Amino acid sequence: MMRIKDQKLAEAAYSRVIIRKNQPRFNFAEYVSFAMSFPTLIHTCGLVQAVAFAEAKDMGAYIEDLQAVFGAIDVDDDIHAMARSAELAEYARISRHALSASSWIKRYCQAMRGDNDYAV
Repeated sequence: MMRIKDQKLAEAAYSRVIIRKNQPRFNFAEYVSFAMSFPTLIHTCGLVQAVAFAEAKDMGAYIEDLQAVFGAIDVDDDIHAMARSAELAEYARISRHALSASSWIKRYCQAMRGDNDYAV
């Protein structure tokens, strides 16, 4: 059976988020909070700046997961380095895929955080 991109992203995002949720001594609430805002960061600041912000906020776990989900449909390489060195059309493609990956992570974080407040 051939899987479409969204199926690949969904599977990869689910596996990463469930691991983080069950990881001992991991601040899942902080992870969820960051995951909820990351797609908006990409829209407003651009991918390079959004990833740099995540690194500055010590959200390496989130970037690691974003990279893994991104790798399900694209090159399994450092998206920050790829985006920094890409021409405009390539940057747009990388950004679009990173936005899709971050949106799937966000969806699973919403589902797993344990409440019904989806308006964040």
